[in-house]
Amino acid sequence: MLNGTHMDALAQSFRGALISPSDSRYDEQRALYNGMIDKRPALIARCRDVADVIAAVNFGRDQGPRLAIRGGGHNGAGLASCDDGLMIDLGLMKGI
Repeated sequence: MLNGTHMDALAQSFRGALISPSDSRYDEQRALYNGMIDKRPALIARCRDVADVIAAVNFGRDQGPRLAIRGGGHNGAGLASCDDGLMIDLGLMKGI
């Protein structure tokens, strides 16, 4: 389970969106290309820039949840998400 105090600390420096199961956007944001995969991460970190990625990875390392990295979300096996862990979503990062 993710620690609420640490999630608050992450939220203070995070520029993207942090989406929890209580958020109205949760079901839309956790959906994968393969609709047969129905995983429920404890937190979705929609990174806006490199600093967000670093913050999310550091949070995952420090807190120890299962991590999944979502690039395009098109992996047929559903590896872009995980149950009860942290999904790091790179979908907002369009610049090179």
